[in-house]
Amino acid sequence: MTAPVFLASCSPRRGGNSDAAVALLKQSLSVPCRTWRIADEGVHPCISCGYCDAHPGQCTLDAPGDGARKLFDAMFAAPISVIVSPVYFYHVPAQAKAWIDRAQCFWTCGEKPGRGKAVTAVLFGARLRGDKLFEGAERTFRYMALALGLTWEDPLRIYGLDRPGDLASSGEACTRIAEFAGNLAGRHGL
Repeated sequence: MTAPVFLASCSPRRGGNSDAAVALLKQSLSVPCRTWRIADEGVHPCISCGYCDAHPGQCTLDAPGDGARKLFDAMFAAPISVIVSPVYFYHVPAQAKAWIDRAQCFWTCGEKPGRGKAVTAVLFGARLRGDKLFEGAERTFRYMALALGLTWEDPLRIYGLDRPGDLASSGEACTRIAEFAGNLAGRHGL
């Protein structure tokens, strides 16, 4: 049996648009999915200690109670990973950025653990427009994918969602997410 699709909500706020989008993706994919809330995984931020330079793929912070490694391992097992995130000040929330930074320990790995797998994102911005609104988040996800050996696929970008419930009240946004999931499933044979 294929491992479940990795779906992660990066919002620190429970029950908001990111959690709703993850639920909609899971429903639309119609294949086994494993959902995560990054803020609930207790990820400690990178301390730039240099341990991973001498020990590729290992981090001194990997310990019980810290979920970074568990999240990465789930991504490596999944046929596709989808990260859902609001954009705060042109970037992902702090809890998600701490997790992304922990991908640094894989940078020096000769054989990247995510090789042959893909990752994409669904990004929300409160603003109604802005050419560069998602640029910081996308660039960071792209480099995380590179460190892990994952292929980065273009994300879905949705403007104008801010308050909890905004996604649920936007038929257009819900349709776009369902179509994104369908296209993803088709490209990856899910």
